[in-house]
Amino acid sequence: MSEERKRGGLDIADDQGAQGGDTPDFSAFKPRAQAHPDSVEPARRSADISGFTTRHAAPPPSTPQPVPQPATPPVAPQARIDGRRLRATNRTTQLNIAVHPDTKDRFWTLAHAAGAQTGEDFLKRLLDGFMRTGKE
Repeated sequence: MSEERKRGGLDIADDQGAQGGDTPDFSAFKPRAQAHPDSVEPARRSADISGFTTRHAAPPPSTPQPVPQPATPPVAPQARIDGRRLRATNRTTQLNIAVHPDTKDRFWTLAHAAGAQTGEDFLKRLLDGFMRTGKE
């Protein structure tokens, strides 16, 4: 590699000094030629033949279509109800117990037979009953 590679200078002052002017020479930079609209048409034909469709929206109809009138007058929207608020129970702690499937089935069978609305209601009844009768 005895030949030294020729590179452009990074210091604009060097380029200015070589030309003797105040501004660097940008004559090597020329704008690109604009694509002619005629060159787009062959691409469109090729796309149509290949089955590609445009990504642009369909042009609007030349005459505006009449807007159909609703059969009934509009009803004022009701206030939106958050279902979570309706189910709020102030329960903030979860109790997880690992049990056998038959124990779980027995618990829920007894809870439904006792008319308990939730597992917590039935558990409270069991605890209250246990406290009244004493410990085993």
